[in-house]
Amino acid sequence: MKLIAETAWHHEGDYEFMKNLVSEIATKTNADIIKMHITLDMDEYMDPGHEVYEMVKPWLFSKTQWRELVVIVRNHDKELMLLLNDNKAIEFGLSFNPEYVEIHSVCLNDVFMLNELKRGLHQSTKMVFGVGGTSIDEIDYAINYLGHSNVLLMFGFQNYPTVYEDVNLNKIRKIMKLFDNFEYGYADHTAWDSEHNELVTLLGAASGMSYIEKHVTTCYGEERVDWPAAISIDMFNNLHKKVKVLDELNGDGVLSMNKSELSYSVFGPMKKAAVLKTDVLKGDILTLDMIKFTRTKEVSDMSQVDVVRSIGKKINKNLELGALLMARYLINKE
Repeated sequence: MKLIAETAWHHEGDYEFMKNLVSEIATKTNADIIKMHITLDMDEYMDPGHEVYEMVKPWLFSKTQWRELVVIVRNHDKELMLLLNDNKAIEFGLSFNPEYVEIHSVCLNDVFMLNELKRGLHQSTKMVFGVGGTSIDEIDYAINYLGHSNVLLMFGFQNYPTVYEDVNLNKIRKIMKLFDNFEYGYADHTAWDSEHNELVTLLGAASGMSYIEKHVTTCYGEERVDWPAAISIDMFNNLHKKVKVLDELNGDGVLSMNKSELSYSVFGPMKKAAVLKTDVLKGDILTLDMIKFTRTKEVSDMSQVDVVRSIGKKINKNLELGALLMARYLINKE
């Protein structure tokens, strides 16, 4: 499971703040991925009549500034996720060859942006669809329209902070079943000061996620954009430790028994083995009446299922009461 450190609009247009935030995340956290939002064409992203247009427009960084920020990420061997908000941002962002490109749920089916992605998105780049607050039809349409096979669905309702009833893990699990050939991530926006902040994140992670995203701040509790869901660097690192424990608990999902399970699955000393309740003669046919299951000192080469499936086979030697039944004592009837 990979952890994403999200920066979003927390910078409020203060480049030095953003530069320090990215540097602190890159050098002081165990984040696998650093995520940044790039907007270059404000008028495409938002109509000038929108109530926050005048506030947000001065927050846009130049291409030169974005290049410097990407260099910080790359110099510290972190993977790069770019959330791109307009067509110019897509063309520019793809030039960095990011491991991940995200389209936010607010523009999930902006076909002009999807067309731009079709032109430049490399197959190895993981396409992240933010699906918080979107319908099944919207998700399905975006996936099919883009036609990109390397897809990550990023869940997480985009209100700040997210109230518990809006997390709706049961709904997320149902959506995962509908789109069962992709990877999934959970972007948690639980309140920064909630006593259950970490618990909600871990429950989301335990729902089958490959990625966990948290907003990170260097000024924990300070009222800035996105601050209600932002955690400190120390909190992020503590979460990282617990996610790694969760990774161990999840295991590899291989259905065959591992070494520990095999050591427990020894018939005789651990699991009950079949022993004879009576003397038997060579040529007798094995029946259930002849055996019982009990734990023994000796190891049997037959599981309980093996024994039951062998009922009706011929016994090939004389055996005494209490003898441990072994596969070599049985042959098929002629």
